[in-house]
Amino acid sequence: MTESALSIDKLTPTFSLENVNPTNDIQWSSLLPIAKSSFDYFTQPNNHQQIMVCQGPSFFNLHSVLADFAKDLNLEQQAYALIFNPIQPQRPYCVELNHESQKAFEQAMLQIEDLLNKDFGSELLAKELGEELAFMEESQSDSLTKILQGLAEAQVAKPVLTLIKQLFEYLVELPSFSTIQKFYKTWLSKPTLNYCHEFSRTSVFGQYLAQPAEHCSELVEVNLGAIHHSTSGILVINAEDVLAEAKLWFELKACLATSILSWDKLLGDKVTSQPQNLSINTKLVLVGNANAIADLYELDPTIRSLGLLETELPLEIEATSNNINLYLSHINAELDQRGLSSLTAELYESVLRHSARLCEHQQYLSLDVQELIAPLQSLTLRQFKPNSQGFTQALELLSNNVNNQQKFSDLSYRDKQTNICLSGEQVGQINGLSVIDFAGLGLSFGEPIRITANVFQGDGDFNDIERKAELAGNVHAKSMMIIHGFLNQLFASEHHFPYSGNVVFEQSYHDIDGDSASLASALALLSAISKLPIQQNTAVTGALDQKGNVLAVGGINEKIEGYLRVARIVSNEQPIVVVIPEANLNQLNLSKDVLSAVEQKQLSIFTVSTIHQAIPYLFNLPAGELLDDQSVYGKIYKLINLPNDDPGLIRWLLKKISDIFKF
Repeated sequence: MTESALSIDKLTPTFSLENVNPTNDIQWSSLLPIAKSSFDYFTQPNNHQQIMVCQGPSFFNLHSVLADFAKDLNLEQQAYALIFNPIQPQRPYCVELNHESQKAFEQAMLQIEDLLNKDFGSELLAKELGEELAFMEESQSDSLTKILQGLAEAQVAKPVLTLIKQLFEYLVELPSFSTIQKFYKTWLSKPTLNYCHEFSRTSVFGQYLAQPAEHCSELVEVNLGAIHHSTSGILVINAEDVLAEAKLWFELKACLATSILSWDKLLGDKVTSQPQNLSINTKLVLVGNANAIADLYELDPTIRSLGLLETELPLEIEATSNNINLYLSHINAELDQRGLSSLTAELYESVLRHSARLCEHQQYLSLDVQELIAPLQSLTLRQFKPNSQGFTQALELLSNNVNNQQKFSDLSYRDKQTNICLSGEQVGQINGLSVIDFAGLGLSFGEPIRITANVFQGDGDFNDIERKAELAGNVHAKSMMIIHGFLNQLFASEHHFPYSGNVVFEQSYHDIDGDSASLASALALLSAISKLPIQQNTAVTGALDQKGNVLAVGGINEKIEGYLRVARIVSNEQPIVVVIPEANLNQLNLSKDVLSAVEQKQLSIFTVSTIHQAIPYLFNLPAGELLDDQSVYGKIYKLINLPNDDPGLIRWLLKKISDIFKF
């Protein structure tokens, strides 16, 4: 059988690196073209959609992604001014300016302050000299007129000019005037993205500070919120934060729906000042993982009423030559941001293989680049060589920090507290392959699991002990029902199955779920029914359907590596064999340890697409036909049908007579 074992080139991915010449630039826009296109469409001036939902896996720094999307964004920067209104002291005037007129406005207000201070000094001097004040007043009026003319040329609206004149006249008579900056406030709306890292009333809408101590003839001090700085820009908020402040979300949504921000939303106690409403044209980007977005839609089913645009970030990208170059360039940029050296050419292959392993596919690369940065950072800090060997050392170092559960499991095999048989033959016993996952920091790892089956006379019911003991989930229970359906359809289509049985995962004391052991369980039952022994050096993984097809499973690399690791722990000298689904070929990305074992013929890996193909590796007999008593199926069929006087027996006798005549 070794001549059909998988060759080394099929056990690990290979990448074309001939034309790779990475840069040190962030490449999110190129790596995520669909999401980038959606963002560009959303930010077009003529697009009136107000909310964009950007969903991505938790490992994404979505703010970093959006920042790269927006680096070429060219939104108009808008300026605003809040001006004390002497006619309505409790109703400050809120005005929109463009960037140029905002500069002119601030300069004019400083000129007015200089004029007021200068005139105040001139008045004292005039009194001392006993001169008339008429000339001074005429000069003051001329200076103000020039200031207002300059504002008019800067396209400041007429009502604002009138208000400034009224404010000047008010301040001239104000005995306690000290600085004009207490009577106006200006700010800019950011032309790109504005991140709201804390979704609270203060951070979103702002806050009124203390009133003036003596009187309220000045503006109340205000800390502006994110909405003020995004009146004509884009505000980015985490969906998780929105869920924690549901009431605030509906207030923000009402502002977006009406395009008006009322200043009464600002946090403050006993505020007597109420400026005019502010017109806003804010676009909102909500970011979060799938669970958070689903909860947000459940919280507010009417969110689509504001014109919703949705986009989703993928988990991985295809490993084309162009994408590989972009991918390595992006990793270099991430390393550069951390003050680390760029990748050497010797590291390209190792980094790409580890990335492919993260997404369990030979032709794809994981976009969880932080999982690659960690070993590269460790490689630098530990001063390992910047090559494949150094990268492997860095990965091992990181895994050793969180593999206590694996060490404990390995110890149980070493001390023979967990029984495993890797040589000889046994009836009704097989080695399955499993992946152990632990919550928290635990490292997931593979290990073999001994599965046994017993059969006895019954009604064809096969009991799943794990399920009965409430140690198995629904998927596992489903897989056992599928095995039941397969065996009954194959051997008992015309009468009831005369045997019942039990299947047990030996020395399994934790919850089990999934269907990846259904092929192994079915083979163990076939062995128990036929009394044919199974080769114990062979381990099996694969899901099974009712027609006997072997389906793909998860964690294939961890399972194979775990089997080899345990085989070496128990000092097994016999070569070992693994049978896996053919559908898992593209997921193979095995460690150097496994590749070395395959080269030295210590390990052979076979793929199958049906249970019929798997049987010869375990029984050293073909699956065969039902009427072939030299095959596994034939022996079982004869055993089931021989005691019964039914058409099955007649067909078997006719087959034997036919064989005799052929002979």
